Amino acid sequence: MTVSITYGLLKSIANRYISDHQKHDIQEANFRALPPAMNLWFPHYGITTKLRVAHFLAQSCVETQDFLYMTENPAHGGKEYEPDTRAGHNVGNKFPGDGPKYIGRGLLHLTGRENYQRYGDKFNEDLVNHPERVAEEYSLAVRTACAFWSSKGLNRLADDDNFMQITYIINGGYNGKPRREEALKKIKLALHIK
Repeated sequence: MTVSITYGLLKSIANRYISDHQKHDIQEANFRALPPAMNLWFPHYGITTKLRVAHFLAQSCVETQDFLYMTENPAHGGKEYEPDTRAGHNVGNKFPGDGPKYIGRGLLHLTGRENYQRYGDKFNEDLVNHPERVAEEYSLAVRTACAFWSSKGLNRLADDDNFMQITYIINGGYNGKPRREEALKKIKLALHIK
């Protein structure tokens, strides 16, 4: 049975920005705009069981700072992804300026020229020349994340409830592990997963 993503479900797992009115308004808009795109794309990528949805949403929640930012805010403005760095090389950045241009965007923060090229070609969209669209268009923010998730075999890992391996593949390490665990616990509670 497919899990329906709702405003209330997203709101139940995110830490909310109550006192900061600007952040609160952005987060509320995202809570409302993301579910239709999720309900459209999740079935296409087999993200349909409670465990798969739980792991996907927990990781997405943390990657986007509780569904607030669809664009990463890197410590060095993206220079840490320049082609002459290991991180930049790993994500296929080739030219000076690629680091800041291809910072993480979308629900799982698609990063690097190579990934923007790959998913742009796959979806017949010019994401290399217009990478900002991955953050600005909810459908692309969700679809790129779903396609990445699927390409890495994360449905199978979610079926096994393998939080550590999913976190490593999404994050390249274990940054924010306690918050990811907390988000997963909240979503499992909301979806009545034992």
